Amino acid sequence: MSDPIRTAIKASLFSPDAGGVAEKLLIHLKVFEDLKQNDATKGNSIMGKPRYLCLTLKRNKGRLHKTKRNQNGTFSIGKSWNLEDIRQIEIVDKNQFAMTLNKRYVWSVEKPSDKMLFLAHVVDNCQRFLSRVPRLVNIDEGQLMRMIVHRSVSQVGPPGSPTTAVSPSPSYDDHNSPRISIPSQQIQPTSSNSTSAYIAPSPNSPKANSYRSGLTDTPRLGSPSPIAGSTFQGASAQVVEAPGIRSPSYVSHHKDERRERELAREQRRERERKEKEQKEQQLELKRAMARHDKLMEEDSMMNVDEILTDFNWKTSGNAAVLEKRLLGELHALEAANVHAIIQSDERVQSMVDRIDSALQELDNMESWLSLYAAELNSMGDDIYEIETQNRGLQILTVNQNNLIKELDHILDTISIPREYLDNLKYDPLDTPRDIDRCQKSAAILQRVLKTKLDDNMDELVVVQEMMEMYNNCSNEFSTRVYDYLISKIDSLARQLMAAGVPAQRKRPMAHAHDSVEDALTPYQGFSLWFKEMEPRMYSELQQHYAVSFAPTFERDIRDMVDVTRPYFSNMRHRTYDEIEYLFRSDESRTARALAYGANKLSSVAGAGTGAGYRGSMDGHANAQRATFDDDEKAAADAFTQLIAQCGTHVCREQNFLCEFFQQSPMAPRSFLERGPVIEHVSDKSHLFSRHDKIRDVKIAKKLRNLMDILFESLEPTLVPLVELALKTDPTQSAGMMTAVEYQMYKWQGTDQEFIYAFFESLFMRLVRSFRQFVAEQIKIIEDTKINSKKRRGILSTFRVFPLFVQRLELSAQSTEPESQTRQTVNAAYEKIISSMMSSLDTIAKESDEGGDDKEQLNASIMYIENMHHYYHALRSMKLPLLEASVKDAKAKYESTLASYIRAVVRRPLGKLVEFFDGVEALLRTSTPEEVAFHVNYNKTQLRRVLSGYPPREIHKAMEQLYKRVDKHFSEEEGLLQVIWRGIQEDLIRQHERMERLINRCYPDAGVHLEFKIQDLLNHDGN
Repeated sequence: MSDPIRTAIKASLFSPDAGGVAEKLLIHLKVFEDLKQNDATKGNSIMGKPRYLCLTLKRNKGRLHKTKRNQNGTFSIGKSWNLEDIRQIEIVDKNQFAMTLNKRYVWSVEKPSDKMLFLAHVVDNCQRFLSRVPRLVNIDEGQLMRMIVHRSVSQVGPPGSPTTAVSPSPSYDDHNSPRISIPSQQIQPTSSNSTSAYIAPSPNSPKANSYRSGLTDTPRLGSPSPIAGSTFQGASAQVVEAPGIRSPSYVSHHKDERRERELAREQRRERERKEKEQKEQQLELKRAMARHDKLMEEDSMMNVDEILTDFNWKTSGNAAVLEKRLLGELHALEAANVHAIIQSDERVQSMVDRIDSALQELDNMESWLSLYAAELNSMGDDIYEIETQNRGLQILTVNQNNLIKELDHILDTISIPREYLDNLKYDPLDTPRDIDRCQKSAAILQRVLKTKLDDNMDELVVVQEMMEMYNNCSNEFSTRVYDYLISKIDSLARQLMAAGVPAQRKRPMAHAHDSVEDALTPYQGFSLWFKEMEPRMYSELQQHYAVSFAPTFERDIRDMVDVTRPYFSNMRHRTYDEIEYLFRSDESRTARALAYGANKLSSVAGAGTGAGYRGSMDGHANAQRATFDDDEKAAADAFTQLIAQCGTHVCREQNFLCEFFQQSPMAPRSFLERGPVIEHVSDKSHLFSRHDKIRDVKIAKKLRNLMDILFESLEPTLVPLVELALKTDPTQSAGMMTAVEYQMYKWQGTDQEFIYAFFESLFMRLVRSFRQFVAEQIKIIEDTKINSKKRRGILSTFRVFPLFVQRLELSAQSTEPESQTRQTVNAAYEKIISSMMSSLDTIAKESDEGGDDKEQLNASIMYIENMHHYYHALRSMKLPLLEASVKDAKAKYESTLASYIRAVVRRPLGKLVEFFDGVEALLRTSTPEEVAFHVNYNKTQLRRVLSGYPPREIHKAMEQLYKRVDKHFSEEEGLLQVIWRGIQEDLIRQHERMERLINRCYPDAGVHLEFKIQDLLNHDGN
């Protein structure tokens, strides 16, 4: 059987119609490319793209085509390569192989045997037409050739049948049939009787004719091609064309030859020589085969002409005319045969008569059947008419029944008993039972109004009339409930205003509207009705509620403010300039205020004669903290409670609004989902609870607007109270900021947007006031820096600042480190400290610019006193923000004190100190022995300097030095004894230094200081 794929490929690509007359298809192979992972080993279930590799021959030049099968069954060429492009052939695994052309291609096949056969043909054609073989990887070339031999044997026929000799390398004639040739020594007789060579019959004998005719069906022999790695040893090749050649003998011999070749690989050079001889023999055989083919073709044409002449037919060269003539003669021959058979039998006439009689009877039967068919057709029409009418009646009955059911369903759906409609029109709304009855009837009405009928049933006139009636009833009910609630709200607002405010206690307290909440709670279900059915009335009802009860909340807030205001009025009565913890210039501050400020932070008494000069800085300050008096503390507590009560009052009212108007997230989504009627609010603690933010922006905005209307007087009422408190004492702003910020933190992130916004606005107002106050204080400090004429003593700003800090810390003592209040106060500290230090530096700089030693000494005294006071006053507060400035003050105090001591010590021991300073300087460049011979520092100069400081003069100089230090420093800060002790320590160091230098540089002079250390310490300031 022919291969349909091969036939289709030839018809599409290599047929005359396709323009492929000169190109012959040798073999094709179905392959798969672009394989998925692990698909190559699946055999018949490969999931790659199917393609067909075609090996062709055109003018002794082989080509390799990759084709694909189209949807219409035809084939098209995708890529083409010449055999010269094949550089390497590799077998990857059982199903896969690779060819290296312009790049490496990997294909997979379903049957490994087909792959090997195709590769064998490719290798054979490369050897034949290119005289070379591509590089073979994982391929046994001998095995490929054996596959070609077995394939050729199966095509020729089984053993014992007439066939031709088989060669390891097939070639192809014009009809794509294999031509097989082998060396002559491989042709052996298949039986013992065949001892002579076969002799071809003469061309004119009958055997020759039959032999010639058999040549058209038998594969023609072709010239052998050399095979790489294998040679046929022995005789020269000759063409043999005779039946009786047994192919198994060749196969057996070939296997033996393969084994011998494998065992004789060491004789490579001998084999190469033999291969060369064989190639020459094969070329000669190829020429002989070409001559033989030409002779056989001429013999075949002569036999055909003889056959046509014997039948007396002329060869016109037109096969169609010849075919038509043959068919006509065949038909005429068949007709003559039939006629001859009929004429030879006598019973034919009798049979014909009987057939005529039977035909007549059949005609009669056909006429009767036609009559019966007409009658039956008439009856069938009547029956069809009856069935049609019956079917129409049945459909009509079914439709009428369905219509009745649908109408009943519609009536049941949209019909409302008259009793419920009357409840909506006439029932009172005073008691919870009346309210529940009306709400149930309203729920039935709403359910009917929201009903949507199928199949446009709502377009029926009766349905539209009923819906119009129900809409009118709904409008009337909405109007009646709306008017009733408006009247109810007005009545409750008047009663609440008439009742007045309960007697206030000592502290501000918000009074809840319990009566209003209990009276309106039963009607909260109607809010859902208005929300769904009458949005306009719903909004108007909310606005009316807010407008009606706004005066009551304004009265409540004013009452709490009135209770709080006396606390600020009762604070201690003193002028703004008399407040000791505020910065004022010395000219504007009264004597009483200055004395009060000085007494608030008393200095630490010196430790006496035995105390070190650093003891003042390291000791604990006994300064009294500036504290609130009772009136101030009561005022701060009252303000804190006031804003807390305002926040609670606003929160409760907003929660009640959300419940009454059903705007909370937990509220029912529709009137049909409402809960039972609540007679009054049983547990009112939930009205004070905080809830998450409302996600619906529209609802949140509407609720905020209602709260703005209800509490529009909150800010205008509280702001004057805040301004009164700040006017009395600006430092109150710190405590107020603390209280307000706590309320901001409490309500932040909740649904109480109104109260949070109010506290935020109030906090920003307080921050602005505090910053303005701090700016004024800094301006006063700068004015003090410019106008001050003092060059000694503690500046007023340094006296006031510790009290200022204590006052603010007491006011903001409950703030968190990360709070805005703490950050604002800390920023104020930094600005004031910077201004104070700048003022002190400026005054000291002005003193230094004078060039006078006295003025420079006064600047040092001022630094010592102010830094000492600053450190002692602020160290005990332990404020993290002030730690850096306190450390800086201590360092500046110690450095300035050391400079002051060095300056005052030089006055009583000036020349003596200068002499020994020179000795020390000379020791850096000279030896101690050389110092005694220096012209300015010899022994004579030493005795002259020492003679100027007898003990009597030293005692007198110490008395003058103490008086001078006592004049510089008063006992107020306890600095006198500290500084005097430091001076004594420095004098002792100077005495020890001088004695040490005398002993080192003047050991043989026999001189010493005339005064002793005790002479320096005799004067202790008493």
